[in-house]
Amino acid sequence: MQVQSKKTSPSTYTLTIEISEQAVSQKIEEVFRRVSQEAVVSGFRRGKVPRRLLELQLGKDFLDQEVQSALMEEAVPQALEQESLRPLSHPETRVVSYEAGKAFSFELDVEVLPEVQFPDLSQITVESEPDAAPTDGDVERILEDLKVQHATLLPKDKEQPAMLQDVAVVQLPHGQQREIMLTPESELSKQLVGHRAGETVQVKLENQEFSLSLKALKRMEKPDLGELASVLGKDGQEALLVEIRSQLQERLDHERAQRTRYKVLDAVIAATQVPVPPRLKEEVIHHELDQLERSGRVGALDEADRASYAEGAEQRLQREVALESFKRQHIELKLTDEAFESLLEAEAKARSLNPVKFKALLEREKSLHRFRGQKEDERVLDYLMSHVQLTQPKPAAKAPIETKAQADEPAADQSAADKSARPKGGAKKAAPKAAAKAAPKKPAAKEGAKPAKAKAAPKAKATGKKEKSS
Repeated sequence: MQVQSKKTSPSTYTLTIEISEQAVSQKIEEVFRRVSQEAVVSGFRRGKVPRRLLELQLGKDFLDQEVQSALMEEAVPQALEQESLRPLSHPETRVVSYEAGKAFSFELDVEVLPEVQFPDLSQITVESEPDAAPTDGDVERILEDLKVQHATLLPKDKEQPAMLQDVAVVQLPHGQQREIMLTPESELSKQLVGHRAGETVQVKLENQEFSLSLKALKRMEKPDLGELASVLGKDGQEALLVEIRSQLQERLDHERAQRTRYKVLDAVIAATQVPVPPRLKEEVIHHELDQLERSGRVGALDEADRASYAEGAEQRLQREVALESFKRQHIELKLTDEAFESLLEAEAKARSLNPVKFKALLEREKSLHRFRGQKEDERVLDYLMSHVQLTQPKPAAKAPIETKAQADEPAADQSAADKSARPKGGAKKAAPKAAAKAAPKKPAAKEGAKPAKAKAAPKAKATGKKEKSS
C-alpha cells in the first residue's frame, strides 16, 4: 500500500492511497466466496454458484462496491497510523480508480487538530468578574429546600382536596404506585390540584391522555428553623445560617472564578486564529440536535434558535481546540499517570469516598478519561490566568437621580435591537449545596469546554421521615 499525504487546510489532510493489483485480486476472490456462501440461487448449493450467474443476480456493481468497501475498511486505519494522524471527525473517502486486474486508488479527507499560533499572553488584558455575595433570598431558598427534605408527611382527610406542596400517591395506568410532590412548575401537579383521594383524574401530558387513580394525599409538616438546626446537628439557628451563607459564598466565589477563567480563554481565542474543523462542527451539531429531537424538545427550536445553537456549539469547539492545542504545545501541563493517581486520591478524599471505589466508579461510568481531560483543562486555564494581565472589575455606575418630572414621563419603547439582544428567560441560579450532609456526589461529566458546573443541592424530597398518625 502506498500513501501520499497533502495538507489542504489548517485542519485537513488529503491522503491518496493506492492498493496493489495483487491485494485487489485477493479481495475480489475473498468477497466472492463470502457472498456465494450467503446467496440462495435455485438449482445450486451454497458456495457453488458460478460467478457470472451471481453477478447477473446481484449486479456487478454490487460486488465491486463490496470489494471497495472491504479494501478501504482495512487500508484507512493503516494509513492514518502510518501518517500519525488522529481524525477529529469521520474521514471522507472518494474512489479515484477501480478496475479488476489493476491497482485500486482512493482519496481520504482527514480532519485533525489544527496548529494554533498562540499570542504573547502577557500582552492580553482581561477584566476579572466582579465579586458577589449571597442574598437573603438565596438563604431563604436553601432553608426552604432543607425544610422540605426534613418534613414529616401526615395523611390528609379524604374530604380535603389536593394543594400545592402536598404529596399525592397515584396509581399509574399499568398499576404501579408512585408518590408525587405537587409543585407549581409541574403540569401534572396543576391537573391534580383540587381533586380528592379516591378520585380518578383524566390527565393530558404531551398530547397523551390517560387516567390516574388518586389513592391518597399527604401534607407536609415542615420543621421550624430551630428544629431544622437541631436535626442537622448545628449549634442553634445562627450557626445554621452562618454555615449556609458560608457555603453559598464558596459557591459564588467558585462560579466567579470559573467565569473569569473562561473569559481569559475567550480573550486568548479572540487574539489568535482558532479554526473549527467544519465537518466536526457539523457532526457535533447534528448529534446534539438529534438528542434534543429524541427528548421531544426540538419542536420548540425555530431557525433563530438553531442559528444561536450552532453559534454556541462553535464556541464550545473553539475552546476545546484551543485547550487541546495548548496542551500539545505545553506537555508539562498534561498529567502523568502518577500525578493523576494522586489527584484521584485527593478528589476521593474530598468526596468522602474510598479512592479505589471512586476510580472504579469512574471506570464503570466510562468517564475516567473524560475526568482526566477535565483536570488537565483546569491546569491549562490556571496557567493562562497566571500569564495574562488581570485587572479589577470597574465599579458599577450609579444610576442618575431622577427629577420628579422625569419620573412622571412614560418610559420610551425599547428598540427592537435592544429586545433581540436580551436573552430569553431569566438565568436560573444554581442551588447551593445544602448544609445537611449529602450522599457522595458523582464526578461531573465534561461537557465540551464549558465551565465546570457547581455542585447541585440534594433534590428536595418529602418522604424522608416516617409518617405520624393523625
